Amino acid sequence: MITGGKTKGSSSAGGSQSWRELAGRRKKHLNSPQARRRRQQRILRLGLFFLAVLSLFGGGFWLLSMLGNRDEAIQINTPSRLVERIVFDTDGVLPDRWLGSVIELKKGSTMMDVDIHAIKVDLEKEEQVLSASVERVFPSTLKISVQERVPVLRIAVEGPGGRPVERLVATDGTIYRGVGYPKPTLSNLPFLEPYRHSDGRIKPLRGIERVAELLAEARGRQPNLARTWKIVSLKGFSGDPSLIGQVIAIRSTRVPEIVFGAGSDFGQQLDRLGLILEYVRARGNPSLKRIDLSLRGSAAVQFTSGRISSF
Repeated sequence: MITGGKTKGSSSAGGSQSWRELAGRRKKHLNSPQARRRRQQRILRLGLFFLAVLSLFGGGFWLLSMLGNRDEAIQINTPSRLVERIVFDTDGVLPDRWLGSVIELKKGSTMMDVDIHAIKVDLEKEEQVLSASVERVFPSTLKISVQERVPVLRIAVEGPGGRPVERLVATDGTIYRGVGYPKPTLSNLPFLEPYRHSDGRIKPLRGIERVAELLAEARGRQPNLARTWKIVSLKGFSGDPSLIGQVIAIRSTRVPEIVFGAGSDFGQQLDRLGLILEYVRARGNPSLKRIDLSLRGSAAVQFTSGRISSF
């Protein structure tokens, strides 16, 4: 019998190194920092791969969607047709034929050929025009609108050859020829005797808006009397009603001269004028020469006989 030999199947490793201990050592080795880093890198590469695949599919889907839903190209430039119609609108009396004398469109002009700013400037050079607007109304219409000055007085100025010619005066003091007004409208406007500056000039006309207030108030309160007013004299009115002694004088067919205080309430002065005229009528209508309403709190009436009364 042979003794001291190794049993079949026994391990050549000494001590207590069993298979369980070996397995435990292998597990510890796989959880080392190097192994964790390698696993993290594999997971990261796998994630990037999937992300790239998703981006590729998403981009392709978006491109196909855009191609499928693509609209027709938008036309930026407006097709320019020939000007076929001009619509003219005014808040005053200017006739359509007047427009043709101010602006001129070349034959065959297209909508975009027309310089609407230049037309506006030309229109506003006309003294009867206060403001103008010009706009394109596609496809083929020009719309022109003007706001006109309002005349309140007439004035005689020196014309060709030194002869006096009649012109109109607007509320802002502009003097202009006037086109399209009915004759009755003009005949109802009083003439103006302007204020003369120190050098003898009549321009600029100042304070006309104040005169317009007086005329409007008179037509409202004393319409029959206002129709008799023929001349408005501004010889005593420089245009600033705040200055002391500024007066507006009226010459009428009923009273040769009626003086209003330019800085006082016109309504009160007209009411006093009405009472004076009623008093005079009740006394048999003695001939009047002058009524001065510019005095504070009273009025002075001068008769042609020379008598002066205070009211």
